[in-house]
Amino acid sequence: MDKSFNFIFVDESGDPGKPYEIDNSGNKISTGASLFYILSAVCLDHGKLFALENRIMEIKNKYRYRGELKAQNIPLGLYKDLLNIINELEVKIYYRLIDKMKYKGIFAVDGKKKLHNVFDEYNLAKLVSFAINKCGLDRAEVVIDRADRRLLDGKFDNFNNYLMSKVNRKTIKRIEFITHVNSEYVNAMQISDLVSGAVKDFVTGRNKDLKMVINRRFLIKIY
Repeated sequence: MDKSFNFIFVDESGDPGKPYEIDNSGNKISTGASLFYILSAVCLDHGKLFALENRIMEIKNKYRYRGELKAQNIPLGLYKDLLNIINELEVKIYYRLIDKMKYKGIFAVDGKKKLHNVFDEYNLAKLVSFAINKCGLDRAEVVIDRADRRLLDGKFDNFNNYLMSKVNRKTIKRIEFITHVNSEYVNAMQISDLVSGAVKDFVTGRNKDLKMVINRRFLIKIY
């Protein structure tokens, strides 16, 4: 089997839960779930993957930062320098932003195996399908942040089969492998987390500067 030399790294910000319930008077009651759900897909060939890994380590060493790169806890200067790698290496990133107060689809439902996590599966598959076609990748490895909610009967097979059915065709195999990993061990996936966090901070008004670091040619929103 030929080795895959194309990659898509996917991470998210927010949760798939419904943000409100309706009480007996018709009022919306907050559930504590996030108001937004953002998924980001980083498209890389093997050359850009190695370059990205090297630049991330150089910048982390510059700031003497040894922890995992998470949007909510890294210094602002480090955050901006890491986002600027996207411009430097001309990395294409596709993201999907769901405003859950307007979303008309199905949210995650705990305890219902047949539904599994329709919200998460649908939006993740839509993002990956769009990104992999726009990037023109074949036989790619899709690396996704591990989430236990995607497990059905203790396995990821159900989710993987669903995703592959949305992307692969008889004559074109867009996805060769799907890998679920802890983002703590994958620098490229941590960039996806930072992008999702920057988008969230932009739409919530918490910090609009972070998203603006990324050249709009390399950050593409899908609907």
